[in-house]
Amino acid sequence: MILRILKGLNYRFGENDMNIIEKYPRLLIPFGFLAGLVLGTIARAWMRWISTYPEFSWGGTLGIVIGFGIFGAVQAAVYLYRRGKHAKWRVNVARGFGVFFSLQLFIAAGAMMFPSVVMASLAVWRDSWKKWIRILLAIFSASLIIIIIKAEIVDNFGWSFATVGRILLFLAIYTVIVRVLKSTVTSAKFAKASLTS
Repeated sequence: MILRILKGLNYRFGENDMNIIEKYPRLLIPFGFLAGLVLGTIARAWMRWISTYPEFSWGGTLGIVIGFGIFGAVQAAVYLYRRGKHAKWRVNVARGFGVFFSLQLFIAAGAMMFPSVVMASLAVWRDSWKKWIRILLAIFSASLIIIIIKAEIVDNFGWSFATVGRILLFLAIYTVIVRVLKSTVTSAKFAKASLTS
């Protein structure tokens, strides 16, 4: 999603429209950081919305928001690195950094989503795997998400328009996370991530 937005941002140089990423690819890293901050702010607001005891410290809030910012910047860096031609082991090292700097999203309450995000990411992005394995991963991920939604949202708030909003925002946040993990999760043999896919 972020890459699609960036792809649409063009400057005119003479008679040609030059894509900002093609002209200044390193702009993607600060943009990834800023986009991560926005996503982190939304995620923190959602956490307060679903909490039955909505009291949060500024330290915790800043930690979460900055953690999302770092996640966005690192995933952007991995994407940029994979656009070049590099040895498979170097790509795997870059992917390792992408994994490491994703882990802060799953500290404390976020830990319950870690298995679902891992399975969903593998199901979506490891397209070299057998289809039945990816389907099983998707089913297991969806099953865990349903259990979490019931236990953390529906059981606490019952069914209402607000509950539906909480669920939709929850799904949107983690859909973006899985989408952004593409360059980290995709196999190293696919050295170049697509801007448009």
